[in-house]
Amino acid sequence: MWRVTLRGLAAKKFRLILTSISIVLGVAFMAGTFVLTDTLGGVFDGLFAKTTKGVDVVVRSRLPYEASGPGSNQRDTRPPVPASVVDTVGGIPGVEGVQGNLLGYALVIGTDGKEVGTQAPTFGLPWYPARTSVNQSLAILKGRQARTASEVTLDYQTFVKGGFSVGDRVRISFLTVPPREFILTGVFSFGGSKEGLAGATLAAFTPATAQEVMNRVGQWDLVEARAAQGITETQLRDRVRRSFAAEGLDAKYQVITGEQLAKQQASQIQKNLSFFNTFLLIFALVALFVGAFVIYNTFSITVAQRIREIGLLRALGASGRQVNGSILGEAFVVGLLSSVLGVALGIAIVRPLEALLSAFGIDLPGGSLQIVPRTIIVSFVVGIGVTMVSSFAPARRASRVPPIAALRDQAFDASSGRRRYVWGTVMMIVAAGALALGLLGRSSGGNSAVLVGVSLAFAFIGVSMLSPLLARPAARLLTWPSRRTGSISGTLAEANASRNPRRTASTAAALMIGLTLVTAVAVLSASFKETFSSAVRDQTTADFILSPKGFQPFSPAAAQLVREQVPGSTVVEYRPGSIQIAGESTEVIGASPDFTKMTDVHLRPGARRAAFAEGGLYVYKNVAKDKGYQVGDRLDVTFPDGPSTLTVQGIFDNNRALPFGGEYVVSLADWGHFPNPADIYAGVLLAPGTSTQRAERTINRIVTTVGGVQADNKAGYIDRQLAQFNQILGLMYVLLMLAVIIALVGIVNTLALSVYERTREIGLLRAVGMSRAQLRRMIRGEALVVAIFGSILGLVIGLVFAYLIVAALQSQGITFAVPVAQLVIFMLLAALAGLVAGAPPARRAARLDILQAINTD
Repeated sequence: MWRVTLRGLAAKKFRLILTSISIVLGVAFMAGTFVLTDTLGGVFDGLFAKTTKGVDVVVRSRLPYEASGPGSNQRDTRPPVPASVVDTVGGIPGVEGVQGNLLGYALVIGTDGKEVGTQAPTFGLPWYPARTSVNQSLAILKGRQARTASEVTLDYQTFVKGGFSVGDRVRISFLTVPPREFILTGVFSFGGSKEGLAGATLAAFTPATAQEVMNRVGQWDLVEARAAQGITETQLRDRVRRSFAAEGLDAKYQVITGEQLAKQQASQIQKNLSFFNTFLLIFALVALFVGAFVIYNTFSITVAQRIREIGLLRALGASGRQVNGSILGEAFVVGLLSSVLGVALGIAIVRPLEALLSAFGIDLPGGSLQIVPRTIIVSFVVGIGVTMVSSFAPARRASRVPPIAALRDQAFDASSGRRRYVWGTVMMIVAAGALALGLLGRSSGGNSAVLVGVSLAFAFIGVSMLSPLLARPAARLLTWPSRRTGSISGTLAEANASRNPRRTASTAAALMIGLTLVTAVAVLSASFKETFSSAVRDQTTADFILSPKGFQPFSPAAAQLVREQVPGSTVVEYRPGSIQIAGESTEVIGASPDFTKMTDVHLRPGARRAAFAEGGLYVYKNVAKDKGYQVGDRLDVTFPDGPSTLTVQGIFDNNRALPFGGEYVVSLADWGHFPNPADIYAGVLLAPGTSTQRAERTINRIVTTVGGVQADNKAGYIDRQLAQFNQILGLMYVLLMLAVIIALVGIVNTLALSVYERTREIGLLRAVGMSRAQLRRMIRGEALVVAIFGSILGLVIGLVFAYLIVAALQSQGITFAVPVAQLVIFMLLAALAGLVAGAPPARRAARLDILQAINTD
């Protein structure tokens, strides 16, 4: 039987190729995702190993708590180290060299007046003279390093992108001091490479200057030490730990090796990249899920076409188990070959995938490709597994073919339609239950997303099992115009699509999945965009809004300069952060005391507005109710610099009025507890009678001077934020196109096999007078019916799921919006794609020789 299987595959090369394409594409995307993220991980491993070059031991403050929220990280919550620790470490036996180090915000303005890099981090750091420096990660390429407070040295990439020459004056913006100009004295490489630190800009100052401009006077982020000759880094680490323990400092400071620090930094980056990896893998799994439908349909058709062959094998003594094994063996070979090709293609598409992401504003550092065994193993397991599972039902049907089928000339179907519909109904019930649990249950975070995804998968399976009930009516409805005009091609297309409703429905199901996801993404994005736009329009009275140009917060100097230079204006700043309240890490938003002048959060009566200006916090009503908080309560909190207390100065009802939502609003009077103050949003309300045009010119001049910040009116702010959102949305559409392409391959596959199956019928049609053009129209008509049928199913399911998700989020203020024009375009494109997919089989059918086709057995 194994030889029969292999010979059958060898004899049907075209069928083998068509069957494997869908799995090849899905596996390729999965393998490419793994290789890309592993490559990024390898790049960051190497980069952070270079950041600690020459460093044996690192001393830093212990992390008081783990930061929470997207705007927070360990650097925001870890307290700085007093400069005196440098002398303490330097006095420990075995320490040959010691220095303080830090990494702070330093935005370089290029010679064209534009910021150099607002998407990647913009860092400033100290650089010690080479003869005394512990950290050896920097090396001069041109000129010399900075020696005075008025000088700066830039990394090579920043130097090139900024259009600088050695000796130029460079303007740099900071968080806590006004922008300053420095004389560029030289250019350096980082870690022996001109590529720099993964796209980040680096500006090196003298140590004292770095402390001054980055809010670290008398402090460092950490202390670095080099071991004397003959002492290993672990030995020196242990010595420093014992010394700190003897002085009672071990509870306050953490002592680790330079290698440990590099690994921790790389691990944190890889943790952040895990979301990116998951994001891409979701689209790969969607592609494989669509491919599973294509494989199932292909094997179902080929089993039906080989009834006489299978019946003959049974008549010659082959058991049902052997026939079942033969079909599964064929699936195994297809899956194996597809996985091999998929892995090879996946490796080949890594660079194009990087280029695609870059086109949508996601610039990733390049490096040598990392192909680890996990990538190969998972790709093969998934590729072979999906193919085997998809072919199981057709193989099971083939095993039930009786020997008498060798004498029949029609297909034998051993399955029960009633059983199919019962199982389809069960799948829909499970899908509804999973969706209800995910949206309305108490599952949180990733669990809710997983349940929604599971419900969608079960819904796809359920609809595909029930859709044959709709295939015949849909075919009659969609071909009604052509049949009304008496078109023989339309009449035959309807008859062919209705002849085997299960095949039509299965082929349409693959396209249904792609259109469902595209529709759901379009509706959800339209709903979120409408909600965001209405929130900005209705919930703030600001005349101008200051926001980051990229993904980094901006210097508070912008807001302060607006206050000073636009008389009478009210400027409200917002800052993201994380603190610990009653031992629990909590995301908070800092706000200027007068933020309620332009943002109505519905403060309840009894709020202490004047007291909030001196410090304290406002609490959202739901939290106040759950925790039992009342105005005047004092809460035990932990800031980055240590324990403290905050007084509840008021309770508010409308957290959707805040720029980023939130449940706690902390007065900026208490924001001095954070080591790196930075604004993420600022609103400007002009005084009555102030000239808007004059204020706009002043504000634009200020933001140009500060850098990294954009000033817009409300309409401009909405448009700019939506443009950034649309960029990510466009990327999602492009990635979803892979699933749609696989579904179109399925249509080509089904029609090509159908043409093979109906060779004699096509020959007879040609013999009785059907022209080649009419035959091509008939085949393309079938493809059009399948494409529109699948599109309609996808459109309906996508709308239903999107509506249910939005309905579950109504408490968060999300409103339901349907982009009608966009959905109509999707339908038209799907129909056009169906016609294109039907062209190759139609052309092949039209080329069949009439006599040979009639004589086909």
